[in-house]
Amino acid sequence: MTKVIMDCDPGIDDAIALTVLLAHPEKADLIGVTTVGGNVKLDYVTKNAQKLLTFLGSHAQLASGQATPLVKQIQTASHVHGKTGMDGFDFPENSADYPIESHNAVTYMYEKISQSDEKINLVATAPLTNVALLLKTFPEVKENIEHIYIMGGSTLQGNITLAAEFNAYVDPEAMDIVFNSGVPITLSGLNLTENKAYLTMDEISKIKDLGHVGVMASSILDIYAGHESSIGMTKIPIHDACAVISLIAPELFTKSTNYSIDVSLTNDQYRGMTYPDRRVDSEKKNNIKVLEDVDREAFVKFIFDSIQSYDK
Repeated sequence: MTKVIMDCDPGIDDAIALTVLLAHPEKADLIGVTTVGGNVKLDYVTKNAQKLLTFLGSHAQLASGQATPLVKQIQTASHVHGKTGMDGFDFPENSADYPIESHNAVTYMYEKISQSDEKINLVATAPLTNVALLLKTFPEVKENIEHIYIMGGSTLQGNITLAAEFNAYVDPEAMDIVFNSGVPITLSGLNLTENKAYLTMDEISKIKDLGHVGVMASSILDIYAGHESSIGMTKIPIHDACAVISLIAPELFTKSTNYSIDVSLTNDQYRGMTYPDRRVDSEKKNNIKVLEDVDREAFVKFIFDSIQSYDK
């Protein structure tokens, strides 16, 4: 059984990713969830994780982490996810009772990983602040991390700026540390998530018919889809689900390329840009598996089946 810690900032697509992950206990044992400031501020994302874990019937441990990036002030995406990050659905009132195991996600991850009798996989769907601090503070922990599955960056366009994807832009110093850590990495970037791994508005409308979890998922997705459609998008990317599905159903991804990737740490319009070395004679500073295509029909079915499984 694959043991997993998910580092996230729920966030609507984080919520879908966590829902999908918890729907497959036969493939992944979620032993912990850690939160980091990102889509909205830390107190909101931690409360959202409590709400989701309660609603989905999980017993995974929860730890809150870093509120701000390593260097800069935090920039959130509340304009996309709403003020709380997960508006649109009334979660049970007892959600706030979900226990928080630790308020130091870095030491929490270190203890769980170093004490495990088998290697741990990390799924990271947020700015990589927690993960970078883990790897820099406790470099010996790398020996017990099997793989890191990341949603972030892009080998093409940005979304928060012309050049940078949101998670990379919020904490590029952290992403640079993680990319160069030597731990195996699979990357789901905007080149995949915006162009291939999306739901249509019609598909989102059908999710409400998939049981009580479907009602929750469609309610929060309506907020997300409303923002995306307001800027002219008709294909609604489910970014963070890709990181989860690349762990539990990698066969859905039909093309990938390994690149050495640099992260721009400049303080100009290129900050947070992730650019692959495509030269024949690459410098090979690191080795990142970049997912480039997915069977979209199978991707959508996997999400639908995962949501519906809670009522079976």
